[in-house]
Amino acid sequence: MATELRTTLRTYIRKVNNGLKSFLADRTPSALYSYAQYQIGLCSENFKPLKSINGGKRIRSAIPMLVASCFRQDGYALYGAMSLELFHNFTLIIDDIQDGDTIRRGRPTLWKLIGVPQALNTGMILQTLSNEAAMKACNHLPNSEFSHWLDSYLHLTGRVFEGQHLDISYESKNQVFTAEYIRMAMAKTAVLIGQSFAQSFSLHPKEEVRKLASTMRQIGESAGMAFQIQDDILGLWGDKKKTGKPVASDLRKHKKTLPIVHALENGSRSAKKLILDSFKGDVSDDEAITILEQLKQIGSYDYTQSQVREYTHKALAGLEQVDIDKRLKERLKLIIELLSNRSS
Repeated sequence: MATELRTTLRTYIRKVNNGLKSFLADRTPSALYSYAQYQIGLCSENFKPLKSINGGKRIRSAIPMLVASCFRQDGYALYGAMSLELFHNFTLIIDDIQDGDTIRRGRPTLWKLIGVPQALNTGMILQTLSNEAAMKACNHLPNSEFSHWLDSYLHLTGRVFEGQHLDISYESKNQVFTAEYIRMAMAKTAVLIGQSFAQSFSLHPKEEVRKLASTMRQIGESAGMAFQIQDDILGLWGDKKKTGKPVASDLRKHKKTLPIVHALENGSRSAKKLILDSFKGDVSDDEAITILEQLKQIGSYDYTQSQVREYTHKALAGLEQVDIDKRLKERLKLIIELLSNRSS
């Protein structure tokens, strides 16, 4: 499914990649911007340009480009798409440092390659570049709309890091409730995918199209929740050959993802103890297999899958009610389905 998603968005991913190359070219100090280029997949570990860009799925930036292509409004859309991609990578740098992750996209994480201080500097630069691109994206709007759009966009940082704060704080709590998990995931992941779905609507020159942005944001947030919960499933039961991560990788990282949260809410006392004890140290392969079996017996695997289906249905039902071009609706429908059915 990941391959099919990339195929569906290939044209728009290529436009974003070319735009990012131009946007970051010839900036100084060159070393700092080469770090930024590494993070977004434009250069190698030796900071040399890559022929085959390794920048991840580019989902968040490709979707607004797809929408804009149906509007025939590519001008502002590229800056809007790049602003999201730069912002996403800024948050990934911080996330990798906080989680101590050493590999991303099959390569060393930036902090592992250049150290935490310079990685943090690079993160700040990516956030600044994101804001710069956002300013260029909305400068065609009337003054009142310009101010409103930019203010809304800049609030993304607060929302995402509120989610990140909750995610980290849950690591030290024995009990995390499903409602708490949903609040965290909505802020940390879904809000940015919601922005992706809404971005080109909110930037459209015509007011009647801009009015659809709020609805599209809600649709995107539902799709984003399905995306995140599917990620939780893959983080425990994903195929190592497809995900590039060991089985039960999230369990080994002591992450309280939705299957774990559900099990701690609904499991027996002995099952809860087994899970919580595993969070106190390294998890062996045998322990991981035992806990995964317990999660299935408790019903946490089935519950989590049902939540993917529920949020996907909510996104698709919302999309069905929106009065937009039929061709665009069909493309967005396909993307929503692919986001929730991916295997990597």
